[in-house]
Amino acid sequence: MDEDPNIQKLRRTPLHNLYARYGAKVAPFAGFELPLSFDGVISEHLATRTSAGLFDVSHMGIVDLIPKTGESKATVSRALEQITPAGIADLDNDKLQYALLTNDQGGIVDDFIISCNESRFRLVLNASRTDTDLAHIQAALAGVSEIKLRQDLVQIALQGPKAETILALFHRSVADLSFMQSGRFQLDGIDCEVSRSGYTGEDGFEIIMNSENAPTVANALLEHDGVMFCGLGARDSLRLEAGLCLYGNDLDEGTTPIEARLAWTIPKRRREDARFAGSDVVLDQIANGTQRTRVGISSLTRRPIREGAVLFDENETQVGIVTSGGFGPTCEAPVAMGYIDPDVADDGSRLIAHARDKEFPCQITALPFVQHKYKRN
Repeated sequence: MDEDPNIQKLRRTPLHNLYARYGAKVAPFAGFELPLSFDGVISEHLATRTSAGLFDVSHMGIVDLIPKTGESKATVSRALEQITPAGIADLDNDKLQYALLTNDQGGIVDDFIISCNESRFRLVLNASRTDTDLAHIQAALAGVSEIKLRQDLVQIALQGPKAETILALFHRSVADLSFMQSGRFQLDGIDCEVSRSGYTGEDGFEIIMNSENAPTVANALLEHDGVMFCGLGARDSLRLEAGLCLYGNDLDEGTTPIEARLAWTIPKRRREDARFAGSDVVLDQIANGTQRTRVGISSLTRRPIREGAVLFDENETQVGIVTSGGFGPTCEAPVAMGYIDPDVADDGSRLIAHARDKEFPCQITALPFVQHKYKRN
């Protein structure tokens, strides 16, 4: 039988050949075949909290913005600031910034990490949004910047309290990096761009290198007794405990930075110049409030409250919805996030979640569930 041309094959990362060796259970994610877990989600989660976890994040989109001939980095930053409320022009070389792309309605097109050096800006985008983001960026920057999707580069992440000690065995100066700072180092003889950042709430590092070198670097790290190979399941439970958003669940084009409690990504200068996509909506919400807000939610039973559960107050009035939920291994309890009416968003407020014809008593809880442990040298 001929293969159905309408079935799109899942892409594989450069680390795919390692998956079988480490017993991966794979699953489709954002068009890729990625590991859901290796040794079990809970053990991988706890290993990252207590030692170090290695994550294959080479599916994410890496895009370089390079000023065209006759243009400058300042020109590129001004153009990029048309579609993000972040302070791109204030970003120093070898520093990172968490930022949002916005649309004309103030909705979040994507969240991303941006860094720069003397000659270019580099964006790390969510895999599921890379094509959409590129079109959005192209519309704003095509006249002043080359826009290069770096398919020759990939990224892996080493996260956890022992990440610094382990990575410093390969290059001791890595330990000098501070949170949201990057540098160039040789790891196991391979040129890498290393940043101190991550998506777990733990101290950790992201490592960008040429794709053909990724298996060598990953193997060298996995040979260390303190490193466990981790999959998407632990990545999700770690970021949820840390109160960090997942695009497609907690963020989307119908959600604004203010509703998502990400106003801190918009510096004073950008609020005053008001020259970014959706600024009228976003600035009005800063001044006058929103009709919903992101909150942490703790289950009052042992049953996790999953995405899509509808939230009611004690008067049986519908007040919101759960966008992310699951078991938090560090918390030893179910944790969730969602959007609710600000009038009932006080910490400790009791709610009832409705899902699958069942009721789940729960309450609003301050985020994050597990305190961040980023290292600022």
